[in-house]
Amino acid sequence: MIRSAVIALLVVVFGQSTHAVMAQAPEPRGVERQHRVVMHVNSGEEKVHRGILNNVRHLYQALGREHLRLELVAHGEGLVLYAKNKTTLGRELTQLQADYGIMYTACSNTMKAMQLTRDDLIGEVGDTLPAMVRLMERQEQGWAYIKP
Repeated sequence: MIRSAVIALLVVVFGQSTHAVMAQAPEPRGVERQHRVVMHVNSGEEKVHRGILNNVRHLYQALGREHLRLELVAHGEGLVLYAKNKTTLGRELTQLQADYGIMYTACSNTMKAMQLTRDDLIGEVGDTLPAMVRLMERQEQGWAYIKP
């Protein structure tokens, strides 16, 4: 009798837990999820810039535009990537924004230090604010941080 009661209890307990687990919808994975990435560039080397733009392209190709929001934040020497008279990648930046909707943010503190104005930057740059503040805010909002 005790054995029957224990078996019945186990069936009820495990049956309910299995039912509860099965009732929960699985979290979307991979390309089905909405991803948010903030990338950080502070190198002035063109080779590094090209690598970052390749990383951006690869992310969008793997996940799709509808599943990825990406913001590239440049400060320090990395700001030359956005400077009209210094970047060699202006066309690529324009094309990436047209193809994928990537957001470009320039550090306002670096702009002051380099004596650059918004007119000195490529037109695709959106926000200009302190880079460290933007990176912190994005991470607090749950964005993945990548520094290639």
